[in-house]
Amino acid sequence: MFSGRLAFTEGVNALSLARDRRLRAGLPLTDLALSDPAAAGFTWPPSELAAALTRPGVERQEPDPRGLPSARGAVAAYYAARGASVAEDRIFLTASTSEGYAWIFKLLCAPGDEVLVPEPSYPLLEVLAALECVKLRTYRLVPEGDGWRIDRATLNAGPRTRAVVCVNPSNPLGALVGEADRGVLRDFARRHGLAVLCDEVFLDYPSAGPAATWAGEQEVPLFVLSGLSKVALAPQLKAGWIVAAGPAAWALEACARLEHVADAFLSVSTPAQLALPWLLEAAGPLRLRVIERCAESERALSRWAADGGCRVLPRQAGWTAVVALPPGVDEERLLAAAIEEGVWAHPGFFYGMPEGGAHVVISLLTPPDRLERGLKGLEKALRRT
Repeated sequence: MFSGRLAFTEGVNALSLARDRRLRAGLPLTDLALSDPAAAGFTWPPSELAAALTRPGVERQEPDPRGLPSARGAVAAYYAARGASVAEDRIFLTASTSEGYAWIFKLLCAPGDEVLVPEPSYPLLEVLAALECVKLRTYRLVPEGDGWRIDRATLNAGPRTRAVVCVNPSNPLGALVGEADRGVLRDFARRHGLAVLCDEVFLDYPSAGPAATWAGEQEVPLFVLSGLSKVALAPQLKAGWIVAAGPAAWALEACARLEHVADAFLSVSTPAQLALPWLLEAAGPLRLRVIERCAESERALSRWAADGGCRVLPRQAGWTAVVALPPGVDEERLLAAAIEEGVWAHPGFFYGMPEGGAHVVISLLTPPDRLERGLKGLEKALRRT
């Protein structure tokens, strides 16, 4: 009776089951995988949000498939401040970056078509592709210097490949797509007639120096995805966007087709669209607090790692860190023991970290007292395993 596209819902991994058992028993659990900014202490004053969400015009709907011109103009200004010229008519508002992926998959792919995605990467892409009946093929990212590079030998297209995804910066690695890899992706896209999808939700959280957007790309067909969830630390407002970049003629046709998809949903609420310009303009200080928290957390994590024979992998941006565990440690056994010690963290295999080594992924948003408590629990689990 039910669609096969929901096959990913079958079964739950052992670590999640153990976590849920502990929570049902009412036992404490320190979450080192924290991804909700508000839960980490980064919140907007309710009075300011209320004012932003009750601006004139909130009482009516103006159903523009691309989104209100005022909101799209604010997104264009956001990119202009980052050195990229983006026309308002190349911007589409969505309810989230996830919805942006879904719309682009609808635009580019028939059921059974294929999209290339990086690995390691965030596992949500598997779910989004499955819901659109799209198949994924992975290409590998490999460590190089203070970042990660595309392993060209693993970047291969088949007869039904339609696009290649890059994440700039990647999650959980925090690796930026540098000029060398941009050249690799451009050449690959040209050779195989593909579009590039660039997810830039963590662009504004560099660990050192500004990160460059791809929104001004002119050479190859390219979509940039982002949104308020990370840019303005406001996931509850449900507003994101797609930028169609690349050659002018291609972008014109892509936007005309994408407008039909957007018109079928009209998913972004009027209050969120009206609030978006103010949020983008006002979010800088809050983002700076996040960057400072991440730097503080990374210093504490590096000290802990060095004392325990672990190593924090290089991170260029984002708000997660990957910790390489000592040789011989089994991720799943370690994190099962950590749950018994009252700590939850993500194993590297959740993200497709390379085999031959064990890793734990830690959120750098974690408040200092909670991070200290969680790392003590992880240390106890390490001693047990």
